[in-house]
Amino acid sequence: MRPLGVTVISVIMLIGGILFFISGLSLMFSKDVAYPIFSEEYKVLLNQSMYGMANVTEELLKEIYDTLIYVAIFFGAVYAVVGFGLFTMREWGRIATVILAGFNVLYGIFLMLIQPLAAVSVVLNLLVIWYLMRPEVRDKFTRKISIEDRVLGNQNP
Repeated sequence: MRPLGVTVISVIMLIGGILFFISGLSLMFSKDVAYPIFSEEYKVLLNQSMYGMANVTEELLKEIYDTLIYVAIFFGAVYAVVGFGLFTMREWGRIATVILAGFNVLYGIFLMLIQPLAAVSVVLNLLVIWYLMRPEVRDKFTRKISIEDRVLGNQNP
């Protein structure tokens, strides 16, 4: 039986993965409309953060935009696969979720320098790690195989 917390976390990861994936695809297919907006906004951001000393070329902006597309699609796929693994109670899904939450904690700490509200993300990801590492939750992911099943070859009871 899947614990409610595991179900909630896995559904959130699946939804997040789908949203990342759709975002990447929409950026890819609407490049003619989205890129000029991205280009102008990113130039303003870089000039503000570099005190007007940023020398940003159009080629660099195109590379950044293309990289964002592929990163969004990649993370969408990763989150969806890991969310599915967690939902189906696979040990690799639990471990991968803990690793992703750990990276999100590190990213959130870095982001707190810019946006203090990122502390909420850090706390939520720490709660995910804590919950998935609890012994009673971790035990739900380990499959107990009896000696009879092992000898007879039935590895998936």
